[in-house]
Amino acid sequence: MNREQVEQLSFEEALDRLTKLVEQLESGKLDLEASVAAFEEGVLLSRRCETLLEGAEQRLNLLTEQDEAAATPPRADGA
Repeated sequence: MNREQVEQLSFEEALDRLTKLVEQLESGKLDLEASVAAFEEGVLLSRRCETLLEGAEQRLNLLTEQDEAAATPPRADGA
């Protein structure tokens, strides 16, 4: 998979593909070139997962902040 293809994957798709690549690498059945290619693809997939997780975390933080702001009563001194 190239970078453009990886960037189109959902988190679940990228994680599933990454898991399969790890299994292939751990099996020891890949030759050197295939191992290097699998590792390179794995790095791309790992970065994709990290990017998607960071985006989800930012969205959750924003929602939490909005909920906290809505739940905080105004102070009596107006501040």
